[in-house]
Amino acid sequence: MNADNSTLDRNADQIVKEIGIPPCPAILTKLLRETRADEPDFRRVGQLVGGDVALASAVLKVANSPFYGLRTKAASVQQALALLGLSAVTQLVTGLLLRQAFAGSAGPGMERYWKASMATSLISALLCRETARGDSGIACTYGLFRDCGMPVMLQKFPIYADIFDGSALTPGEPVLEVENERYTTNHARVGAHLARSWHLPESLCFAILNHHDILYSNQIQAQAETGALALIALGLAAEQLYSAATGTLCHEWALAGEWALFELDLSQERFADLALRVKTSINHL
Repeated sequence: MNADNSTLDRNADQIVKEIGIPPCPAILTKLLRETRADEPDFRRVGQLVGGDVALASAVLKVANSPFYGLRTKAASVQQALALLGLSAVTQLVTGLLLRQAFAGSAGPGMERYWKASMATSLISALLCRETARGDSGIACTYGLFRDCGMPVMLQKFPIYADIFDGSALTPGEPVLEVENERYTTNHARVGAHLARSWHLPESLCFAILNHHDILYSNQIQAQAETGALALIALGLAAEQLYSAATGTLCHEWALAGEWALFELDLSQERFADLALRVKTSINHL
C-alpha cells in the first residue's frame, strides 16, 4: 500500500492526539519561558526543577555521569545549572519529561528502550562537543526524541511489538516501509508531530522526521539545513557507539556510517577512540 505524505502526516497526527500524551507539560512551558527571557531567573528555574523530586534526581544522575565529565559533581539542581548552563539543563529536562509522559508504559522492552534512548542521547551530546557540531543540549534532546514515535505506536497498536523489538524486520529492510504498509504512517512522522507539539526547534523536528529517509535520499540531504544534517549524523554515530558497547547491531551503520563520519569530520581512528570511552562510561548510567 502506497500513501502520499499528507495521508501519512494526517494519520501520525491522529495517533498522537488519540494517545492523549500531553502536548507540552506545564513545567516545560514555564522553563521555556524563562530560557527565552532577556534575563532568565536561574533561581526560579532551580525551584521549578527541584520541586519535582523524581525529575531533580534524574537531572543530577545524568549531569554527574561520565558523559558530561564534570570535575565537580553537582549536589543540587542549582549547582547543575551553574555547571552545565541553562540551555543544557532545559534540554535535559525536556528529554526526562518525555519519559514521564510514558510512565504508564512498562515492561522489559520499554526499560531497554529508555536505557538505550538515554545512553544514545548522552553519546550524541558527547559527540557534539567532540566535533563542535551544533549545540550539545539540542543533540541530547534529539537523541531522546529521535525514535519517540515508537513507544507512541506501541501504545496505539499492541501488535507493533514485533517492530519495536526488531523481530519483524530483516537485515537491510527499511523499517519505515514496514510501518507504512501496516499503519499508513510511521514512527518518524509520529515522533515529529509529538516534537512539534512540545515546541521543539524546527531543525530538530526535521531531523526526527527524516532520520531514516535521509540515508536513502540525496534529495532530502540537499534540502536539509546544516544543523539538521549534523543531528542526524550525530544520532546515527551515537547509535553505532552504543551498539558496539553493548554487543548489539546498528543496522543502518553499514549503509550510512561513512556518510555520518564525513558529516562529523571524524576519522575512523578517532571514532575508535570514542568507542573505547563510551564503552567505559556506559556502565555508569
